[in-house]
Amino acid sequence: MQIRLYATLRPIVGKSTVTLDTKPGDTVQSMLDELITRHPGLREKLFRGDELHPSIHVFLNGRDVRYLGGLEIPIPEETEICIFPPVGGGL
Repeated sequence: MQIRLYATLRPIVGKSTVTLDTKPGDTVQSMLDELITRHPGLREKLFRGDELHPSIHVFLNGRDVRYLGGLEIPIPEETEICIFPPVGGGL
């Protein structure tokens, strides 16, 4: 599965996408745990304590996981996952 990372998360992993091996039944939480194991610098950006940081948005097929049941939902096959940090700027 490919995970797309945006803005300030890209420099931490060194690229815009990361490929992880997943199996049926893997949850969003287990996917994030694997991502953090490979790129430990992501932990402080993604989590506040044990909770997903309120300004981080994890999308499965364009929908925020917070509205799909949270981090414990299983990841369907052929899912597009995007992780967005807070972004500011502009005029």
